[in-house]
Amino acid sequence: MIDEHLEVARLTRELASHLLERATINSRHFNMGVTEVRAVEQLYLQGPMTSGELGRALALTSGSVTALVNRLLRQDMVIREIDPRDRRKVWISFRPDRIEQFLAPYLSTIEKGQAIVQSYSKEDLAIVLRFLTDYCNASTDATAMIARELSDNRPKKRRAGSSKTGGANND
Repeated sequence: MIDEHLEVARLTRELASHLLERATINSRHFNMGVTEVRAVEQLYLQGPMTSGELGRALALTSGSVTALVNRLLRQDMVIREIDPRDRRKVWISFRPDRIEQFLAPYLSTIEKGQAIVQSYSKEDLAIVLRFLTDYCNASTDATAMIARELSDNRPKKRRAGSSKTGGANND
């Protein structure tokens, strides 16, 4: 069973590498940063998101997301809208008038992916989707656990001028 898991892990990492490579290529094409392209991809695939959701999807800090959204606003790639039901919530969405332009380099990939998806029966596709969902959820949980464990075991930063013996400078 461990061999199958290692093969799944290898293939998912290979897929992640290809997706990052594609984002890098498209970032050059659109004269954008890789993170900007990944954000637009995420907004296209998922639809409107809050800054917090976008930050979690891209593993960014809140400050980084704010700077990212501001860059995308300047490039006319996204719209920022206040939620009419909760004025504290702000939605970030991909500009509908930019979708066709942004998707152009992805069309061959979309067609190939769609052909693969259509080659599976509905039952097989349901299994694939359930597996990917479960695997992503397990990975998310494991990542959170590792982040907690590693941050708990991080060496404490010492203040400048202090020493291990209590803060006095022993020079």
